Formats: sequence, structure tokens, C-alpha cells
Amino acid sequence: MKTSLFLIFTLIFVLICCLSTSAQNNAQICLPKGAVARIGKGTLGEIRFSPDGRKLAVSTSLGIWLHEPNTGEELDLLERPHTHTALFAFSPDNQTIASLSWGSRLTSNKYNRYVVKVWDTNTGEDKAILSGFRLPINSIAYSPDGETIVTGGAHYCNSVRLWNAQTGENIYTSRMKSKLGTFVVFSPDGTTFTSSGDDNVAYLWDTETRIQKFTFVGHTKYVFSIAYSPDGKTIATASGDGTIRLWDTITGTHKTTLTSKIEAIMSLTYSPDGNTIVCGNTKGEIQLWDTRTEKLKSTLTGHNRKVKSIVFAPDGKTFATASSDNTIRLWDSTTGKTKVILTGYMEIHSAAYSPDGTIIATASRDKMVRLWDVQTGKIRKSFTVSKNVLIGKIAYSPDGETIAVARPFDKILLVNTLTGKRKGSLNHFGLVDKIINVIQDREYSISSIAYSPDGKTIVSSLDCYTHEKGSVYLWQAKTGRQIRTLFKGQGGVRNVEFSQDGKKIIATGDWKEKTRVWDAKTMKKLPPTHMDKTHVFKRILVSPDNTTTAQVEHNYTMVIRKRETTSLSE
Repeated sequence: MKTSLFLIFTLIFVLICCLSTSAQNNAQICLPKGAVARIGKGTLGEIRFSPDGRKLAVSTSLGIWLHEPNTGEELDLLERPHTHTALFAFSPDNQTIASLSWGSRLTSNKYNRYVVKVWDTNTGEDKAILSGFRLPINSIAYSPDGETIVTGGAHYCNSVRLWNAQTGENIYTSRMKSKLGTFVVFSPDGTTFTSSGDDNVAYLWDTETRIQKFTFVGHTKYVFSIAYSPDGKTIATASGDGTIRLWDTITGTHKTTLTSKIEAIMSLTYSPDGNTIVCGNTKGEIQLWDTRTEKLKSTLTGHNRKVKSIVFAPDGKTFATASSDNTIRLWDSTTGKTKVILTGYMEIHSAAYSPDGTIIATASRDKMVRLWDVQTGKIRKSFTVSKNVLIGKIAYSPDGETIAVARPFDKILLVNTLTGKRKGSLNHFGLVDKIINVIQDREYSISSIAYSPDGKTIVSSLDCYTHEKGSVYLWQAKTGRQIRTLFKGQGGVRNVEFSQDGKKIIATGDWKEKTRVWDAKTMKKLPPTHMDKTHVFKRILVSPDNTTTAQVEHNYTMVIRKRETTSLSE
């Protein structure tokens, strides 16, 4: 009896521990009108604790997700339909957020492709627009008094700019040498700010006079991140050379160097009490350094790709890390243990229903194929099909045993749905073809894949967007042997598939909006009918039982809706 009770309590304890660290993958907050489920939360950007410490904000291509900072529970989604990237910053009073957005619809200047919008965190109302960016920016930061915003440019259009946070007026601009991007951060008292670039140097600026006070030279590679100590007396810079250098903000002198001896350091921050520096490297490791002894206290593992961002909660008890592995981890700063793992962030490129309609397979930018349960929205299985190359279009075989996944620029991989192992491949280009493509500057993308209803044949299309050309190929599904080239010539091909009865192959969606049709048995060209022209050119997937539809949205999430009785061909 005692043994049974002990086992029961042990099981309960284990379940509680598992629940406390389980992945939070619910993306069903603020669903679009008519939607029954959403798959994915958008691509993962930056993380910030709100100034009052009550929320952890995670920016994505869909908007900003707000989480309870201890449990990871999703509280709300601040949708931003024109968000370009996930770059954002909270104002010190918690009332506004500044975030990067597309600018073409918001300003009269056609050259201002991007803007920073300052908007109310409660109502979503735009308060100010900072315009004048031809290319994306690399960082945004508020001054401690909330009156000024500093931005750092990116990609050959680099500059450090100061803006009036209330009016959006550009106060000051200084062009930088950096080509990769400029990182900027304000000092705790707001009297200075620091910037960095790809010249391996950091600069300390006087906020009032806009004069560079100090130049911090010593790193041998790009400076990825900068952090002020809470008292403002020290600046820490993290570099691709694997070191953290500490600088005196009063004299501009180098104080000491902390050497990780492993990988490039991508991110760092100070704990609120100033006693610890937490940094993350390209391997996904997190290091905690004691600022008093200048010794490494511990190394934390869990992420398997680079750590892009690290932030401390205002109370210092928790810090959060965001990684290129598309997860966020909340850590106990005292024990170094993971409290919660947040998942569901990805860039979905394409999707396909399984033949029985119970699963949706998605292909994502992270090279993963995921199989989702249509009813619950939860992941049943996931596997990597291409380690070094991105994956694009995806299709299910009629028997449900194979998934065809396109590596956009060269081949289609055939993968076993149960094991995730590769069964074969459809190679569009040989070595000679690849050399010719390089010489003639031809950039091809596999734009569509489809199985015949009997599963014996696969049709694929290529879109050569550099030369406005396209092609359509027919393959033997079992052997991967190319049967023939149906079309190769002027006009790109965006979509190709078999008719429902399998008698026709239909290709459409090129720049000239031309539809091409072939007899699937004789391969002879047929005149397109009205139904042929509307049959393929749509981005909406219909479930096999015709009860639901699924669509990959512009923000790289997928929305599932109950199917309407109206036509889906528009």
C-alpha cells in the first residue's frame, strides 16, 4: 500500500514538472473572422519584457504575442497587419510600442519602403510614424525618458538616427560605415547612447551634442550586441570573435575581456543588479559571467541554434532567450533551470492535406516538415528533410505514405510519412544544366508539385523569374524517372496539377495569365476551358471531405476555416 501511494505521488510530481516545462503551442488567440484554428504563430523575432514586468512580449510576422512571464501562458495577440519584421521596443511608461513596418502604404514618398510606427499598446492606434527608410533597420531603442527613439540602419543604408517619439520628427542623422547593420542602445540615464557596426568597433555618443565621445577598438570581428551596466558606468560589447569586452563609460578605456573560447557571441545583457552578464553564442549555449570576479559561473544548454536575444525580467528572477531554433526559453536566474519553453514560431511556406483529411503537412523555412492534427491543431510528428537547403512546396501522395517536398532550386525529395526518411528524389538539373544556369544567370524555383489521382505520376513546374520562363515536367512517382518535359519556354509557371478525374494536366498562373492544358494519357495539348482557367489559380486548400479549407497567409501562418458553400475559385 505504501509503495502504491509512493508511486502515485511520484507520478503526480513528474506530471507537474513536465507541465511546468512543456511547450506552449496554442496559437488560437484572436483568430481571423470565420477561422476555426491557426497553425503557427508567425516567424520569431525579438523578445522584450514589458517595463512593468507583467508580460513577456514576443514579436512575430503575425504581430506581438503577450505571455505571462512565469508560466508562459498566452495572454493576448497584438496584431499588426503591415509588420515587415519583428523589430520592436517598449516605451518606458509601457504605453506605446515602436515597431518596423512596411512603408509604401503609409507615406507619400515611394522611396520610403519602411517606417517605424509608434502605436498605443492598449488601442493599437498609431501615434507617430518615423519615415525615411529605404531598407530595413537593425535596431530600435527608446531613451529612458521616452522622449527620443534611436534607430540603427542595415544593409548598405546604414545610419544612426534620433527621432522625436511624440511627433516622429527626425532630430539627427549620422551615416555609418557598417554594411551589415548598426546596433544601438541608450544608457540608463539617457545622456549617452552606443552604436556598433561591421568595422568591429563600438561608438559612444553624447545624446545632447550628438558628438562621438569614445571609440571602442579591440574586437577582431563584428560587434553583435551591446549592453550598459545598470549603473551606467560600464559597457559590455559582444563580438563574433568569441569575446565580451568591458569598457569604462567615463574614460572610454578598456577594462577587461571575458573570453568564451567556443563560438561567436550573438547576444548579451546585464542582470538588473549588475552582478551577472548573460550571453548567448552561435551554438545555442548560454553563459553566465560574474562581473565581480570576472569568472564564468555556468554554461546552460537547451537551444540547438544561435541565441539571438536575451532579456531579464525587471525583478531579476527570470531571463528569457530567443533562438534561431524557433523556441523561447524562460530560465530561473538563480538555479539556471528552464522554467518554460515556448514553441510554435515558424515560417510556413506551403501545406497539403493528407488523403483522409485528418492531417495537414507543412513545409517551413527551418527545413522542417510538420504533420498537424486538423482537429486539435497539435503536432503529430516532425522531421528534417534537408539539412543545408531550404524547402518549399509540398504534396501528399494519394495513399498517404509519401510526402513530396521541393528543395526550391534543384530537386524534389520523396519522404516516408511514417519514418521521415528519404525514399528518392526527382532531379531537375544535372551538372551541365547547373553550370549553364550559373553562366546565364538563371534562377529557377520549383513553384508547384502534384500527384496524379492514382499516385503513379508526379507533375512539377519551374518558374525562372530572372528570364520570365517556365517549364513543366512529368515524373514516374515510384522510380523518380523523368518521363518527359511537357513545356519549356516563355512565361513562368506558378501552379500545376491534375484534374480531379486525372485526365488532364493543367498549368497556369504565369505573368501573362496563360493557362496550358495537356491530355494526361496522350500528352497532347488541349484548348483550356473556363473551368481549367479557374481550377488551379488559388491559394486555398480544400479538405478531401470538403468540410474545411486551409490557407497559408501572408504572415507565414496557416488558417483553417469551415468551408463555405460559395465557390472558392475566386
